[in-house]
Amino acid sequence: MDCPTCEAMVEPYLDGELPAGESVHFEAALDACPECKAKLVHLRSLRVQIRELPTARTPDLLRARIERELRVDTPAPRVWPRRTALAASLLLAVGAGWLGGRFVGQEGSRETDELIAGYLRIGLGDRPVDVASSDSHTVKPWFAGRIDYAPPVYDLTSAGFPLLGGRVEMLDRRRIAVLVYRRNQHRIALSLWPTTMSGDAAPEVSEGDGFAIARWRHGGFEMRAIGDIAPKSMSVFAASIDQAIDAGR
Repeated sequence: MDCPTCEAMVEPYLDGELPAGESVHFEAALDACPECKAKLVHLRSLRVQIRELPTARTPDLLRARIERELRVDTPAPRVWPRRTALAASLLLAVGAGWLGGRFVGQEGSRETDELIAGYLRIGLGDRPVDVASSDSHTVKPWFAGRIDYAPPVYDLTSAGFPLLGGRVEMLDRRRIAVLVYRRNQHRIALSLWPTTMSGDAAPEVSEGDGFAIARWRHGGFEMRAIGDIAPKSMSVFAASIDQAIDAGR
């Protein structure tokens, strides 16, 4: 067996992919090929080191993104391999552990990551809402006993944002109310909880990673809205929420 052939068999041998007969010939050839033998020893050592690396819990945002990539329906054959490769590489990152800091959202906050992860769960799940209704008198009572406050619930169909329903999510280890609205074919998730701060704060809309996110405070509640819509539409949505709250006082 020549050296190039022996070298090409190192990794298949480690992976257990060689037939028994070829494995025997490969092992016999190692004595005559010190470079291949050194490569085999190095790769074995590297695999042991990888298995012994400390692992940490994969953030929900990364897991949600992996699920989104795996579940994307892409009819074009030439596009699918790229998406499959991307999803596979992300799964490899999860399997190898969380190495050296955050893989996703390095420039964002933990709150932003959690909001995006929650939004992706809404988009990926079979049930985007736990209580499906555009009637605020149905949605608002549903939260009783599930969270420790009563959120303001309004249908905004007249403003172009019909209410789809509500659900409960975790944000910063607290159970909060999430109201899900629709804008054409897009969904908007509004997370809100009582604030300890006085006064209102005007909506601040940012855009990143394909999402528009609004942060503001109004009517005694902290508000966070996220959706795959234009920032201008998000600003209109936030203003519509504020107007509904003011009109309902």
